[in-house]
Amino acid sequence: MKPYLWDPWQTAAELPGRTAVVADAEHCTFAELTTRADALGRGLRSAGVEDGAVLTTDLPTGPRFFALALAALRYGYGLLPIAPSLFASGTAARLMTDARAVLHVGGTDPGPAAATAGLPVPSLTDEALASTADLGPLPSAARAGHLAYVTSGTTGEPQAVPRTRPQRPYRGVAVDHRYAAGLVFGAHVMGNPAYHLGTLGPALYALQAGSTVVVQRTWSADGFAELVDRHGADSAFLGIDQLVDAVVADRCPDRRLRVLFHGGSACPPAVKRSAIELFGPVLHEYYGTSKSTLTQITTHEWLRHPGSVGRPLPGIRIEIAEDGRTLPPGETGEICVRLRTADRDSADPELLHTGDLGFLDGDGYLFVVGRKTGTQQDGPDTAHLEYQIRLLPGVADVAVTGDTVPVCYVETLPGQQERTARKIVRAAELLGFPRPATRIVTQGTLPRTPSGKIRRAGLDTWWAATGEATA
Repeated sequence: MKPYLWDPWQTAAELPGRTAVVADAEHCTFAELTTRADALGRGLRSAGVEDGAVLTTDLPTGPRFFALALAALRYGYGLLPIAPSLFASGTAARLMTDARAVLHVGGTDPGPAAATAGLPVPSLTDEALASTADLGPLPSAARAGHLAYVTSGTTGEPQAVPRTRPQRPYRGVAVDHRYAAGLVFGAHVMGNPAYHLGTLGPALYALQAGSTVVVQRTWSADGFAELVDRHGADSAFLGIDQLVDAVVADRCPDRRLRVLFHGGSACPPAVKRSAIELFGPVLHEYYGTSKSTLTQITTHEWLRHPGSVGRPLPGIRIEIAEDGRTLPPGETGEICVRLRTADRDSADPELLHTGDLGFLDGDGYLFVVGRKTGTQQDGPDTAHLEYQIRLLPGVADVAVTGDTVPVCYVETLPGQQERTARKIVRAAELLGFPRPATRIVTQGTLPRTPSGKIRRAGLDTWWAATGEATA
């Protein structure tokens, strides 16, 4: 079936009682969701918020958050979700300033002091916006709104990443059946957090296509399986840390998912093979930046090109470059992208440097090695060592730090610690590194950001505080 355009207002018109969002005890229908989104659109205009202005929010993922997201898209606003944990410091305020936000939409008023003190913009609750007395005609926007995102902050402070506002009015999404989203499909199970593009992207797409979105606010492998079975889900997203949890627990739903999305960080091949055995050939991986999704790969493609993150999406070109020259297939360099016009800001260069290292194979499939760290200018980059460790059997996740002598923080699957330590030393020797410090821990031990990525900043301090012995 060819893709077709659809939006939540069409679902509300055809199936007003269809469940739109479920989050713990909270739930709403598509009629209720779109009615609230319209009320928020009116409220923003009544509050004098100009077309195209950027809003921020820390609303918990659920019906109220998705209503605000839809209001932003339909009525022409930018929306930057910010993790609630960032309000305890000055980070949230800095992100608002960097994003040129004009209003913060919160869930409480005036709210906890830590969440409201020192904000550079005024704050209103979504309830106050939705209950505005001005119930005149719905506002119109010449151009659709957009969502912006915050980087994970694994190597430093999180940064706000602006995204291009579409040139056309909001028209919904092009529904493609390969993503198992739409009126004829079951629910989409979404793990938190909403402020992470990898998690929110598939969920927001599914909602716009007409699927029910079920939010798992507190992660557990058992809880995930239970939600899939209870709501008859056909699609879901899991972060790599959650995928590993499910593999280690050997826990999958009784209901076979049609699509299980994952992305946002590198997936060790050993983990992915185990996940395919557990869930079936339904894994759908993607790679991208906060600007755009760049590549996708199905399970069947991955089995032919193990370790790849896929080929570029239509309209996107990927080049591997070093010192201003394009490298041939098989050679590693920086991943550079020529985005679609719709994804580019006027200030964006024609060739976007991602800061990631990778290579293309002879069939055009992309392999991501890691971040371009800039360490060891006269020798091998630690990203290459990290990549080789990630390929080892039994490795669940890895982060390599250090400027001259590498320090390898590695999480392993159960029973793999001793064997993995020996292979890490051998991998370092083959790449010309001095003998590394190998710090081997069991899966789920290393500190992580709320989005599930290893918190690289301060790993040495964390290790010293744990009192663990070096492997």
